Amino acid sequence: MASNRSVRRAQEPVTYTCALCDSKDGVRWYCNDCQENLCDRCKETHTRGRKTKNDDVVSIGEANRQGDKSVPEVCKLHPGKLCDLYCSDCNLLICLMCLSKTHKHHNWKHFEDEFSIKKQHFKEHMIAISVKIEHFKNETSERHRVNEGFNDNIDTMRKEVNSQRTKLKAEVDYIADAILAELSALEKEESAMYKKDCQRSEKNFKELTHLLEQAETADTSSVSFFETERSLRTTLPLYDVNVKYVSPKQPSFVTGSIDRVLLTEMLGELHHKNQYEKTDIDNKQVQRLSKFTVTQQTIIHGICPVDDSHAWLSIHKYQGLVLVNKEGVVKETVKLDFCPYMIAMVGTTDILITSYDVCTYVYKLSLHNKQVTTFADIKPHRARDISINERDEVFVSTFTPDIVVLNQSGTIIRKVSIGSEIIRYVVGLSPERLCVVQTIGGSLSDRNIKITDELGTVILQWTGELNNGQTVGSMRLCKMSCDKYDRLFVPDYKNNQVYVLQRDGKKAVCLLDQKHGVVKPTAVGLDTCGNVWIGCSYGTVHVMGL
Repeated sequence: MASNRSVRRAQEPVTYTCALCDSKDGVRWYCNDCQENLCDRCKETHTRGRKTKNDDVVSIGEANRQGDKSVPEVCKLHPGKLCDLYCSDCNLLICLMCLSKTHKHHNWKHFEDEFSIKKQHFKEHMIAISVKIEHFKNETSERHRVNEGFNDNIDTMRKEVNSQRTKLKAEVDYIADAILAELSALEKEESAMYKKDCQRSEKNFKELTHLLEQAETADTSSVSFFETERSLRTTLPLYDVNVKYVSPKQPSFVTGSIDRVLLTEMLGELHHKNQYEKTDIDNKQVQRLSKFTVTQQTIIHGICPVDDSHAWLSIHKYQGLVLVNKEGVVKETVKLDFCPYMIAMVGTTDILITSYDVCTYVYKLSLHNKQVTTFADIKPHRARDISINERDEVFVSTFTPDIVVLNQSGTIIRKVSIGSEIIRYVVGLSPERLCVVQTIGGSLSDRNIKITDELGTVILQWTGELNNGQTVGSMRLCKMSCDKYDRLFVPDYKNNQVYVLQRDGKKAVCLLDQKHGVVKPTAVGLDTCGNVWIGCSYGTVHVMGL
């Protein structure tokens, strides 16, 4: 509340003196051109004068110039009274009668005191506008630079692709077109994000520029600036300069050596990190592209798609690997002297294999000459599931809480321990993240998923929570796979379901419903087009399009 001294000051009547006759009676007018107060009589004389008849004479409460001093307005509630006080609690200009009737116990200041404070705030707002305009201007410039570099990189790789392509025969056209289509998709994604980012920055730039222009033209000697200042105070926080655009990660094209046997390696592979988040999967959009059953009619342990039409299969107690197309036609068979268990593709040239007989070896099959060699011996551990991440690190589960990590030469580079439960399956996600399925208390039907960092520290744990608010009970989770968006596809043998876990790993969506007819899924794999290959217990394979 105000002090007694302030109250006495406020109660002193505000009087004006006529600039022409020095009278203090009836001084109710103000000439904006002459910047003079006028009484009723002099106002009439002033408006009839030859030199002053066209002057802008207004009510003294509406004066818009009087040196550096603002003139209070007339109170709308109490005519004839000037609003020469300011109520801090109500953020209103008030007169003495307003104070005595409504604002008696409020905190208030004299008009001139608050006016100087508001002017300072007004200056600060204008400075803030200028700073934010400069920020968005620089952000747009930087985004242009990144976009140009991105497109130049795309153009360079496109030339490399076509240069390699001329060295190959006609049968490589399909592979080249697929990579060029992927580049175009990347370019389209970047173009869309670039347009969105620039539109946002340019919109903010224009709006703030307009706001600055309004502020610059505002009359700081008029009470109208109170409304302008209030508008600036509420509008400025809407323009957050801390929101950053997501800079695209540059892809790279790695060319291969000329080799007629391996056409994909000859052309090269496009290496790029996921640019933008994939939307959630709605199982209403999932369509079965094909369904077939292998002649062995038994459990599919591993499934590794090599393109959008073919996949390698490891089958329960079958001494060999089978390459099938999407219609189930066997295109190639590789005989082995052991029964393979889990498999993982090394690019397009090799397949890493663990044995169903539970041994310490990890084998490598060269697709070039169909020769099998020992890739690594992880003794004393037994090799079970196997996975490869984006950094080409090989993760091997061991039927213990330990995971053995190998490089591409088969050398053990570290071991990762996760909790105390047995790890059944492992998937190397994006760099420095991996996912495991652990068995709870030794029960085949009680399993959960843990996502950890590269040291084994658990980041997230999934125990069956779904995005519809329900929770899956007992689960028998099997061989998983992930796509380029870091989404995890997890088959549940017990509940005839494949769950899709988003990158945050908190809640899953169900990929399948009853119309898909998938029974006891045991393994999943993702092909180059994002189609999901699902191997099941009775030798059945479903290919699902998303």
